[in-house]
Formats: sequence, C-alpha cells, structure tokens
Amino acid sequence: MTRDKPFPGLILTDTFQSWEPDDRPDLDVFPENNKRLEKLKSLDIRVVLGNPPYSVGQDSTNDDNANESYPALDDQIRTTYAAQSSAQSTWKLYDSYIRAIKWASLRIKNQGVVAYVTNGGFLDANSADGMRKALADEFTTIYVYNLRGNQRTAGEQSRKEGGKVFGGGSRATVAITLMVKNPGRPGPATIHYTDIGDYLTREEKLAKVASSEDIIALPSITIVPNEYGDWLGQRREDFPTFIPAVGEDPQRIFDTQSRGLTTGRDAWVYNSSRASVQSTVERTLATFNEVVAGADRTNDKTQIAWSGSLQTLVSRGHPLKYEASEMRDALYRPFFRQKVYFDSNLIERPARLSALMPTEIHRNMLISVSAPGAGAPFTALATRWLPDIVIPGAGNPSHMLPRYRYERINEPGMLDLGSSGEVVDGYRRIDNITDEALKRFSAAYQSETVTKDDVFFYVYGLLHSPEYRDTYAADLKKMLPRIPLVRDFRVFADAGRELSDLHLNYETVEPYPLDGLDVEPSGDPYAFFAVGDKKMRFGRPTAEQKAAGKRKDRSTIHYNDRITLSGIPEDAYRYMLGSRSAIEWIIDRYYIKTDKASGIVNDPNDWSREVGDPRYILDLLARIVTVSIETNKTVDNLPALDIIDGA
Repeated sequence: MTRDKPFPGLILTDTFQSWEPDDRPDLDVFPENNKRLEKLKSLDIRVVLGNPPYSVGQDSTNDDNANESYPALDDQIRTTYAAQSSAQSTWKLYDSYIRAIKWASLRIKNQGVVAYVTNGGFLDANSADGMRKALADEFTTIYVYNLRGNQRTAGEQSRKEGGKVFGGGSRATVAITLMVKNPGRPGPATIHYTDIGDYLTREEKLAKVASSEDIIALPSITIVPNEYGDWLGQRREDFPTFIPAVGEDPQRIFDTQSRGLTTGRDAWVYNSSRASVQSTVERTLATFNEVVAGADRTNDKTQIAWSGSLQTLVSRGHPLKYEASEMRDALYRPFFRQKVYFDSNLIERPARLSALMPTEIHRNMLISVSAPGAGAPFTALATRWLPDIVIPGAGNPSHMLPRYRYERINEPGMLDLGSSGEVVDGYRRIDNITDEALKRFSAAYQSETVTKDDVFFYVYGLLHSPEYRDTYAADLKKMLPRIPLVRDFRVFADAGRELSDLHLNYETVEPYPLDGLDVEPSGDPYAFFAVGDKKMRFGRPTAEQKAAGKRKDRSTIHYNDRITLSGIPEDAYRYMLGSRSAIEWIIDRYYIKTDKASGIVNDPNDWSREVGDPRYILDLLARIVTVSIETNKTVDNLPALDIIDGA
C-alpha cells in the first residue's frame, strides 16, 4: 500500500507581497515555509502557470475589506500599463489578475513563458489599452483562446456569450492566454487569437478545450494592433474626423456634459414610493448622526450603506438632516421612473447634474448615450428626468448630452454681467449647443435655416441610424460619439424631433390596442391592476412556434394572475435599448423587488398611487408597444449615411 507523502514545495504566502522590497520573512512562526519561499525567490524562473483570482475591489464599503496594495508591483503597473493608457480612469488595472500578469512578466525577466486562465476583460476593455500596448512590447508571441461567457451582458448578446466556464460564480469573460518572451526575437509581439464561438454551453466549451490539446495548433487569426492598442473591434480611421459631441475641442457640439447619478446606495435613495425613500433616508441619517456623535460605526446593512464620501463626512463631524426639497423624479432604467433623494451628501457622485437640473422646476432635455467601455450595444435615449448612471443597465454607464445648463445668478461675491438666457427662479438657462457648432452646421447646410434645436435633434436622429451604429460600433465602444455631417440634414433633424417626442412623452402616447387591455377591474382597482413579486412572463409557445425553435410566445404577456395581454406585434421587439427591447425593460423592472442586503422593498405599484392611476403599469406596457412600433417606423425611414467629405 502506497502512503501519501507531503509535497515539499508547498508555500503559504501572499505571492505579490512576498516579492515586495519591504517584505519581512516570518522566521519565527513559519521557518520551513519561509525557507522554501526564499529558495523559490532565488531561482531563475522561466515558466509561470496559473489561474489568478479576479478582484478589482470590495463590493461594499460596509464589508470593510478593501484590497491590499503592493507599492512596488503597483508602481510597475502605473509606469507601464497605466502610463500608456488613454483612459481617464485606470483603477481597474489593479485587479488581482492584471497584477498577476505584471508580476509574472517581471519574474521571467527577458525570457520565458506565462500561461494563465484569467478574466478576459483585458482583451477589449478601454482601461486596458495601455496594458495591451505594453504586452505587445514585452512579449514575442501571444496566444489567446477566448472562452467567452461574459454575463454582464443581456438579451441576445448574453446568449451568444454562452455558458459560464466556471459555473454559477462566474460572470466575466474567461480567456486562456499563453505569452512567450524570446530574447532572440524582439517585439512587437505576434498575436494569435482564437474565439471559441457563439451560443456554446459550458459543457460544449470545456469539451472543445479538452479536445484542443495544443493552444499553438488552434485555428487562429493574427491580430495586428492599431495605434490605439485595439486588439478586438478595431476602430475606423474616419471616426476621429467627425465633430466631437463633447470634449475639449472648441468645435464640440455640446458645451458641457455629465455622467448620470452614481448613488452608491441605490436601494436607499431610489424607490417607487416617496414615503419609502423618506423613511430609508431618515434611517440612514439617524445612523450616520449617531456615529458623528461618537457611537461605534456599524456595518449593519439594514441601517446604513457606507461609501467613501459618507465616511469622509463622518470625519468632519457635522450631522446631516433630511431635506424634503431634495426629493426628485428620476429615470432609473428605460421607461422606469423613480423617486430619488438628490442630496449630494447621499449621492456618491452627483456629477454635474445640479447644473443641468438644479431644482425640480428647472426643466431640460438630456440625451443619455452609452459611455466608452459599455458592455451592451450602443444606446441613446432622451429623458427629462434626473438620469441614473446606468440607464440601459448591463454595465452600460451613460453620459448625458444636455440641451441646456443653468447658472445661479447673484451668487455671493459674483457679478451678474447680464449674460443672455432666460431667468428661471434664480437661475439663468444657458444654451448648451455651442456657437461654434451652429456655425459649422450653418456653413455645411447653407440652403437651410439651422437652429440650435435643429442641431440637438439632428444628433438624436443620427444616433439612431442603424448604419451609423453598425459601421462605428467599435468606435462607440471606445469613444464618446462623434457626429458626421450628412447630406440629408433635415431628414435626420426631423426624425430626431419625432423620436424625442416619443421618448420624452412616453407616458402620454396612445396605448397599443392589445387584446385584454380593456379589462374592467373588480374590487380595489389598485389591487386588481397590481403586479406581483414575480416578473411578468411571456406566453407558452404554440406547436408552430416550437417547430420554428421558439421557446416562448412573445405576442402574449401574462401581466398578473388576473390579466393576460395578447396581440403584441413581433416587430415591436426590434426597438432595443442596450441588450433588451423596450418591452422587455418593462417586464424586467415592474415587479416587487426586495434588496437582499438591506431588506428594502421597492414596489412599483406604489408609483401607480404616486401618480393617482391604478392602470399606470398596465397602460404603460401598451404605451411602450406603441413607442416601439413608432420608433421603428421613424428609424426605418432614415436615409443612408451620405457623409459630406471635409465638412
């Protein structure tokens, strides 16, 4: 009988810390372990294999479990990966798996092999452009086997990504990467790329990996990175020549822009009920004020949601109080209005929205557009409400292109120089379309009388062009929109007006005449028309639909156990916002949801009471069918992009 023997090379250590210059060995506690570690560190390492962890930061400040820092390793990342990046934010480069790649590159010095199974986000992430440039310089040959599985997407894109390679706990793209340093062949690296394919289950992916045997022998394409460090989805050469929507360029269209609301505590400050928001905010403030008064900080997630800014406020020692005037209307997700407590003390990043909508009476129109690096397809949606940072969801942060901005007049210490603009309740409304942009458009379309409203609506119309979105899909994932001048200016401007009218006023369009919509309530109408704690669901497929491979009947929606709607045209589902159709956004948001951490309940039926309409949600569903169909009609009638050269 063979007896088990201990493996003499096992080392218990923080791998990154053990190579830091200031690392001190545990000579007294683990002498044998330390001896093995010191021996390992003295070796000439040529091969590093592994599956490093993925962690870019703690999920919640309440967890009180921030990632460790490694000054020497992080400095190497800062001077290579971050230094070559064009991204405004590079904090994601300190994810554990990226640290592991840099650590391995340093360990093998100028010769060797690094083979990792890692998060594949670095292949296409905006924040990793400098990393990709550095890897191409540091290594001779790189082999990538992309196993996909990115579940931070939704809808059709999520289905294409296929099964999660590591099962239930895996949400990120997974890639097998082999990187070779050969001092006899200096860079730039030759990059061989293999994509495992669309719609594969986890089991199918693992079977393909098992049968591959040799990553070097896989069928692959050779990637030649462009000047931006793009590997996948390389951007086009003409996109940078178009007019920037925003930015530092004096020819930009919008003078200023803003991100959406990043609250750091959505469940606490957003809700369908004004009373619920007030209750949860007052609970947070009471807990906060107890800590300011000297009580120990609690990490009880049912009492408060801590964040960096809120902890800073504690150190200042000033108690906070509830302000009823800060209760506002917001657009949390497409066609999903909420009450929000818009107080900068409880909004982690309020962005510049206080200059765009300083109070509830200061109206505006904003175009929410997908930010660079968004996980879902490009989206543009007009709103008149305070916008959330991820209106389209699925990791799709947004930038806001506002029609106007506001400046407070008669600020203490400031002179009112009589700037032009309508004055509304102590604020001057200022046109946010630049004079330079108007001159550019007027010069390009001399046969037209072009106004700043025309320019705004032209942008909105063009951003809906399927040709624009398809042709410049890679660019729109990496940059904010740039706007070409096309010959059919008026057609796009008129389309933008039609679309903005539909999307801004979606609550008042005529409901689509669905079968079952005219149902009469019995008993309490608010209870009769209420949605439950489960999402609405599609109908079961007919035999004919099953034969065609359909898993559900999207012409029918079971609204609740009393109401079923049918007659929804399939064409309505073509109107997509990110990875979901507009109709599916209604299904996704309008159900009673309980936040796991805090226990806070968000009941969308409360919104029906807020607006005094028991049928609000039912009719909204039918209205969004109308919005979808009418949006498709307008978009389908857009002409081809006939771009004016040199305009």
